[in-house]
Amino acid sequence: MFQIEYSSKLKWEIIISGSKNAALPIVAANFCIDNAVKLLNKPNIKDVLSMESLATSAIAKSKDYFDLTDDLAKKFRASILLIPFGLIKYGKVKFVWSGGCNIWKRPLDMFDDALVKAGIKVTQTEEHKMFEVVGTPKKNIMLQGFSVTAIEALLTYLAFANNFDYEINIYQVAIEPHVRNLIDFLNSVGANIHLNVDHSIVMKPSKIAVQSSEVADKKNEFTIIADYIEAGTYFAIWAGADDSELTIKWCDVDDLSALYSVATKIWIDFKIIDKYTIKVNSKNKKNYQAVKFETRTYPWFPTDLQSIFWTLLTQASWISKIFETLYEWRFNYLTELENLWAKIEILNPHEAIVIWPTKLKGGYVSSTDLRCGGAMILAWIMAQGTTNIMNEDIIARWYDDIIHKLQSIWVNIKTVS
Repeated sequence: MFQIEYSSKLKWEIIISGSKNAALPIVAANFCIDNAVKLLNKPNIKDVLSMESLATSAIAKSKDYFDLTDDLAKKFRASILLIPFGLIKYGKVKFVWSGGCNIWKRPLDMFDDALVKAGIKVTQTEEHKMFEVVGTPKKNIMLQGFSVTAIEALLTYLAFANNFDYEINIYQVAIEPHVRNLIDFLNSVGANIHLNVDHSIVMKPSKIAVQSSEVADKKNEFTIIADYIEAGTYFAIWAGADDSELTIKWCDVDDLSALYSVATKIWIDFKIIDKYTIKVNSKNKKNYQAVKFETRTYPWFPTDLQSIFWTLLTQASWISKIFETLYEWRFNYLTELENLWAKIEILNPHEAIVIWPTKLKGGYVSSTDLRCGGAMILAWIMAQGTTNIMNEDIIARWYDDIIHKLQSIWVNIKTVS
């Protein structure tokens, strides 16, 4: 259990770690290369370690098909990103249901449909799914929606497949920074992928599945991008902590453009120093204003920062409203904020409001999902007294070295039994 006491006058700087959302598909794709690329700026977090452990154990036991039926696969959603590797190396994958993300239903229809259009047969029972290469990819692939996981899996499979010799056009493509980082990685080892500004991709055939060792030798290092969600989390923490000022370093400031728009409406005091540095402080906290905003696919405001900014808005004057367009019932964390005396109303599965500035008070809360962890950290820091959090293990899955980083900038946090 984590224990945090009210913390103010927080100062110093934070170095942003590598992106979890970029690292997971890149680590999975890297297994497709015989002479694996050295990945720089890889975050030391549980989900990445689980991805590597699951792949290693599955390779050791797989024979006629790639066996992704370990219990570990059920504990983090990104385990599905190893399916393309299994299809490339074995032609068939047996997979159990992924899990580890408690934000209501997250169906895999778009993921399955993308692979079906790439020539993969998908069958399922109550206990598992089978994925098998049975044909060649379509020349034109229209995805069912802007699914990050679907496009990451599709691109990884097509980059290493050698069963087509024609150009493939893919439409309705998610363009989040971590998707673009995966594309850069695949191109660095020999793929030929061009991302257009209209959310489409042109993919030409390559032979990296045949010549993987030779291609990898040409580019044996690749840098994973900084985690813009982590940067946004610390941005909100310093905007909410009383009498505090922070310098955020090693983040790509362009990835946070939607955040700046909302922060400006709230009247948060921040300054972009250069392409990789932001300063933010809470000097104007007493004047924070309520806002209305909605989450959408990139480059709109990211759903992964919804909970942390919603927590910050408990300190804003009047009534703020959030419209969560991507996931139903991503408001589980709001009941935890109510335990700290926040004034909140959930209007429906996609909309909620927070009323007036509130003096949060310490208590016992739980981290309900990965994104809720950042919201709870900010709530603890702002809450008067001492706050205890359960399910703290979820936070370690997202935030690299979270305890040490917070302690380094004077947050009163510790682990207790």
